Amino acid sequence: MAATTDPAGDRTALSEAAASVGAEDVFVFRRVTAERFVHVGGLGQGEIWAGNVDLMPAEDVRARNAISSGTIVLVASDEPVQIFGPYYEQSAVFVPLSPDVLVVLGGVDPDRLDASRKETLETAAERAAAAVAQISPAKRLADELELLHAVQNLAQINGVRVPEVMKHVAESALSALSCDLGLIYVAELDTLELAEHEPLGIDAEAFLPGMRQLFADAGSLPLCAQDAAADPLPAPLPECGVTSYYVLPIGRPVLGVVALLHTKARPRGFTLLCREVGIRVAEAAEPLLLSALKLYELECQLDLVGRDARIDALTKLPNRRAWEEALESVADGPAGIVVIDVNQLKSVNDERGHHVGDEYLQAVAAAMAATIRDGDLIARIGGDEFAVLLPDADETACRKVARRLNRALLDHEGFAGYPLAASVGFAATPPAPTPAEAWRLADQAMYRGKPGSDVGRRSAA
Repeated sequence: MAATTDPAGDRTALSEAAASVGAEDVFVFRRVTAERFVHVGGLGQGEIWAGNVDLMPAEDVRARNAISSGTIVLVASDEPVQIFGPYYEQSAVFVPLSPDVLVVLGGVDPDRLDASRKETLETAAERAAAAVAQISPAKRLADELELLHAVQNLAQINGVRVPEVMKHVAESALSALSCDLGLIYVAELDTLELAEHEPLGIDAEAFLPGMRQLFADAGSLPLCAQDAAADPLPAPLPECGVTSYYVLPIGRPVLGVVALLHTKARPRGFTLLCREVGIRVAEAAEPLLLSALKLYELECQLDLVGRDARIDALTKLPNRRAWEEALESVADGPAGIVVIDVNQLKSVNDERGHHVGDEYLQAVAAAMAATIRDGDLIARIGGDEFAVLLPDADETACRKVARRLNRALLDHEGFAGYPLAASVGFAATPPAPTPAEAWRLADQAMYRGKPGSDVGRRSAA
């Protein structure tokens, strides 16, 4: 129940009290236990934060000094400083009205910030305290709705992949807690996403070491520091001018951490409601992140299966399926094709057995693969037949590759007493009209290059 039955009257009294000393914010604290005061209402931030700021005199030296001495405590600074808990301002007055009531007037007109004006300050504080007895039920309802709204916003996500979910969580938390910077780190992928209230020119990757450290210390989370200078974050996180921070774990066991930062651009801390919203957001983020990680794992498995389906088990080179897909990918552009047929394989199989033949084929494949440039593709397309795809290559380039492959085999020390030898043919588009036709011509040229023929001669020559 409010102090009067007319909320407008309460607000008028508060406004008049603030105006009498040139204050922007009014906070009325009332003792609820021996060690704890609760903020029940006020003006400005004091109205917005009603019910969401606790004051512990044992931990707050200004509040302790004011209450224990029964005298006014003044604060004045050239820039915003922490006054109490989440509240930052350049000037404030702590006015103890009794051992159980403390009023803080924030943003006081500097000309009126003078202990000699004690009577005026006390009168303003008394009028403010008389206007607010306890937290308004409407304010409590508004806080509950804010919690619900934060979770609902998080649930409204379009993306399903890990980076999309991470970005959405960071942006939702940033918005819900009115922070300047939100960072989220997921350990499984060792990746970081950030959200900014305004561009700060931050390199997210540079913050990875600090976020890894926070994850390593996840057992001590959540962690809220209203004054980052007194309890700094791991480097290099403080470099963006952090004034206060709130770090929360996501999931149990912990999947990652989210760090929400206020900076010197808009210095403030975290109210009890902010902290509760942060917890709710982190809880709601867990199933979203788990689902995204499961999808990522499935995609990785499918990608692995897809890669395995395109790899020749014996030589570990791309197989016929991968070759045909690659050939299709260059259908509209110039390309060169080199076809290689191993000459000694049948003799090795007949004389030494297929297990030695397999090893011989592996030696041939390794020798040729070592000569291929980045961007070119060598594949095993048949039992003892290989092919090389040279994107954007003409006949001259094909001829050079064919000679290089042939020389690599001729210069090799051989395997199991057998020299490495192969017949090589090539063709290119143009003049061939399509890569498929160039493949056919290169294949013909390879057979014409078998022992007794010129290596590399095109059938169209």
